[in-house]
Amino acid sequence: MIYATAAQAAAATRFSRVAPEGGLLWRTDYFGPPPSPKGSNSVDPRAMGALEYLPPGPDEVRPPQAFLVEQEMNAVVHPHFHFVDQFQVVVEGGGAIGRHAVQPIMAHFAGANTAYGPITPGEAGLKYFTLRASADGTGAQFLPAAKARMARGPKRYVLADPVLPSTPAALAGRREALTEMVLAEPDGLAILMLRIPPHGQATAPDPSRGAGQSMLVAAGAIRHQGEMLGRLSALFIPRDEAPFLAEAGPEGAEILVLQYPRPERE
Repeated sequence: MIYATAAQAAAATRFSRVAPEGGLLWRTDYFGPPPSPKGSNSVDPRAMGALEYLPPGPDEVRPPQAFLVEQEMNAVVHPHFHFVDQFQVVVEGGGAIGRHAVQPIMAHFAGANTAYGPITPGEAGLKYFTLRASADGTGAQFLPAAKARMARGPKRYVLADPVLPSTPAALAGRREALTEMVLAEPDGLAILMLRIPPHGQATAPDPSRGAGQSMLVAAGAIRHQGEMLGRLSALFIPRDEAPFLAEAGPEGAEILVLQYPRPERE
């Protein structure tokens, strides 16, 4: 089953929480179960979340998650980890993740139980997606409060180079589809941009090469099941689906594809 939510449909879910610094942290839920409770305690680094994480059973497949976070200038997300693999994609504003400056469009991958942060917004704030192939509803596990919950084992953090969307004029003038590879690793972890001319088509890589794919419409719009998905719309393609065929609208389309690595046991 392919998951897809248009940006305008997700907008109704937007709500805010108050960060310890006093600024607002906004969240817009696209699909999947809620990633954390809505109370401001879930963004307080002094608190340890009350929800326990239970790993999926041997044959259990959990739904994916996609949600958009907006940090005001005086709202910091303090160092933390999660129990599942995830991508985060900066789509507007700027700031830093740890010591690394980030800008649109820039993606990073954090493996399960890998600490990262703080996420610090710049003067214009910071807007980014969090994307997961398997849901986690326990929220950020802030450090050092939740250190005892962190599983031992290999850690993995990858920050990819920025990939810029085309201007509307350049996109409208494109004549052929192009696949621009940003990152490709042997275990299937990959980030790439599909650049598609007006009314054109492009096929994404086979999602079975990894553990499925999250996608963001970075520019223009695509047609999917009779609906137009415009900029900042989100999709998820499970690994057992056929390669996704993207059909651009009249202004063309650019789609960021984020492929999750295969599990270590494979």
